Amino acid sequence: MLPNYLKLAFRQLWRNRLFTALNVLGLSIGLAACWMIFQLVNYEFSFDADQPHRDRIYKVVSRFSFDGKESGNAGVPKPMAAAIRQEIGGVDMVVGLYGQWVQSLQVPQPSGKPLLFSGVEGVLATNAEYFQLVPYEWLAGTPAKNLTEPNEVVLTQSSAEKYFPSLTPEQMLGKTILYWDTLAVKVTGVVADLGRSTSFTGKEFLSLPTIQQGQWSRDFEEGWSGTGSNDQVYVLRAQSTDATRLAAKINALVSKKAKAIIEKSGGTSATYELIPLAEEHFNTFYEAQNRVVDKKVLIALMGLAAFLLALAVVNYINLTTAQIPQRAREIGIRKTLGSSRSGLVGHFLGETLLTTLLACGFAYVWTMTFRNSLGDLFPEGMDLYPNIGQTLFFMALLIVAVSILAGWYPSLLITRFQPTQVLRGQADVRIGKNSFSLRKSLIVFQFVIAQAFVIGAIVVNQQLHFVLESDLGFDREAVLTFRVPYELAEKEAYRNKHFVLKEEIKNLPEVGKVSLGNAPFSQGFASSTMIYEGSKGKVERNVYLKIGDVDFLQTYGIQLLAGRNILPSDTVREYIINETAMREFGFRTPQDAVGKFIGSSIPTPIVGVMADFHSSTFDRKIDPLAFYTQKDIGASFNIKLASNKPSDWQAGIRKMEALWKQTYPDAPFEYKFYDDMIAQYYESERRMTQIINLSTGIAILISCLGLFGLATLTAFQRTKEIGVRKVLGASIASIAGMLSKDFVLLVLIALVIASPIAWYFMEQWLADFAYHITISWWVFALAGLTAIVISLATVSYQSIKAALMNPVKSLRSE
Repeated sequence: MLPNYLKLAFRQLWRNRLFTALNVLGLSIGLAACWMIFQLVNYEFSFDADQPHRDRIYKVVSRFSFDGKESGNAGVPKPMAAAIRQEIGGVDMVVGLYGQWVQSLQVPQPSGKPLLFSGVEGVLATNAEYFQLVPYEWLAGTPAKNLTEPNEVVLTQSSAEKYFPSLTPEQMLGKTILYWDTLAVKVTGVVADLGRSTSFTGKEFLSLPTIQQGQWSRDFEEGWSGTGSNDQVYVLRAQSTDATRLAAKINALVSKKAKAIIEKSGGTSATYELIPLAEEHFNTFYEAQNRVVDKKVLIALMGLAAFLLALAVVNYINLTTAQIPQRAREIGIRKTLGSSRSGLVGHFLGETLLTTLLACGFAYVWTMTFRNSLGDLFPEGMDLYPNIGQTLFFMALLIVAVSILAGWYPSLLITRFQPTQVLRGQADVRIGKNSFSLRKSLIVFQFVIAQAFVIGAIVVNQQLHFVLESDLGFDREAVLTFRVPYELAEKEAYRNKHFVLKEEIKNLPEVGKVSLGNAPFSQGFASSTMIYEGSKGKVERNVYLKIGDVDFLQTYGIQLLAGRNILPSDTVREYIINETAMREFGFRTPQDAVGKFIGSSIPTPIVGVMADFHSSTFDRKIDPLAFYTQKDIGASFNIKLASNKPSDWQAGIRKMEALWKQTYPDAPFEYKFYDDMIAQYYESERRMTQIINLSTGIAILISCLGLFGLATLTAFQRTKEIGVRKVLGASIASIAGMLSKDFVLLVLIALVIASPIAWYFMEQWLADFAYHITISWWVFALAGLTAIVISLATVSYQSIKAALMNPVKSLRSE
């Protein structure tokens, strides 16, 4: 029996090859979207899911509040872990993780020439408790005896094989590694990499005593006034301990320990919170080194998948019901031969299931194609931890659900026909006799979603263009940047050589200006609480600090509104403030600010006021900023090329590289153009734009498939009417226009519904930007015009085909 059903289903699908192809195409795209988004969402929600005691592990984080603004930091003061361990009860375990920036590393070799590594990532300093909190498989070494003495390191398998490719884990024990080229540490353990998605991403674990000796020891005793995102603390609370009370105890402890130190150093006090490990991967408020993701984005992606799948299902319903009138005789014969209502329903659901299975095969092809061409939209680790079982189970459920949702209504519709009337040719096989049928409603639904996507795509692309092309308040064209590695610049042999290199580069004819200092637009910043005491009393503001040399303003073309440029100095002796800082301190004009004094502990004169410029992304307002110089300015180069023509740049870059090699022969010359660096800060917006554009294309395509099905049905139902009109002298153009106008009306109705919905959600999205575009009326007009043009192009084939039909054939039965 089953083979016969399959044979009949295949015959039916093959007989209607065009509609089968359209159905498979629509469903496969919807299934592919669900497949990819499920993989992404499932990966993100799997973070730390297998971590033991996950429900009792918390991360201590810092929250700062000043001038009514709040900011978060994933780090805490260095002494906190030891203080909690010693003075707070109700905690089973306290683990400090202190990220280390290792620019250079050497692995000594028997041959005498060491292996050299640069930019080593994932280096943490911790103690043995870490491996109790986060279980690893030990390949060599003993957990209890590790990381207790200075100059010890435990390596993960991936790092160990990189440093000692020819040795077994046991043979690696006792080997020496030179961190920062000078600190010799001994390998005391090798552990397997964590085979799961996790927030614990360390690769190399130095013993805590290693960084608590020498010049670093004081930070772990008195460093309460500093908070770095690399210094993180996790606690495992006892079963009976309440997390809220534990957080209160930690705040009381820090207040007792740190109050005097913070007041003396002028630091900013913070409050400390406990965030559950289960929420760490989704907490975007606290700046951290690990990648985090916003749950709202994941929910939006799930909604996007649901909408695209709904479009595909609606498209299937439209195309399938469009074929029902043409299958009326087949249905009548089946009923005459004894097919029951349930049998017909089951047969049509079987056809739907077969179509869905075919679509699932093509969905796999689309998924692989999209993943290969748009791989940067997906997190890097997603393919390392595939959950094949859950993915297959999800796809099985999806296939069953789609088959039922897409096939149920058409299968019920076919049971309405009376076989005797159908076989006599007396049945009215029109579907949806009322003025606004369910099918038309589904077409409107499809185009509501499609036009909402079109409007969203226009707005998102406009905003992205706005943030990338707007005037930032400084010249970013033809500017390249590079920096001397910190460890290299601090070596005695290379100390202050970056000043010599600057002068040599400055003399190149291809170079316009050269400056040392922090670039104007960057995510890294420092700030200080500054006080101005004027005639109206004391004004206290949090001011962001920017450091550069005397050529900084000219290099970036930043306008000086009043006063003069800063003068060379070994220490901080004067400030240039921006317009926002001028207003915050109560000065009415730039000239009023010049000569006044501001500062935290030592009053420092304001010698100039510069125009505002954007120092961060457009989701933040321009903050009060003070610019200064000193001898210890760092070794970041900002170079304005003399020509704005890209064809002229390479000659100058080659000369700069040659000068770099003369100065730093062992370091690679790595430069970036500044406008490319700025674009990287909007990577999430760029990815969102890609997703919206792709989704818009898919929504339009699927909607057009449904519209094509409705146009086919309409042409079939009105065959005799068209024949009569042609006999009475109607032109092909008038008939085509008559058939098309109804579809244009559906599109316009969809536009009226979609416009306020899209406007609301786009306004909510734009509200996250401090500086953004205004949604104009022409956005909705363009979306409507686009939909009308596409819909007319879609239905024109069927309309013209019906208008060209020979009226003799269409009226022969009359």
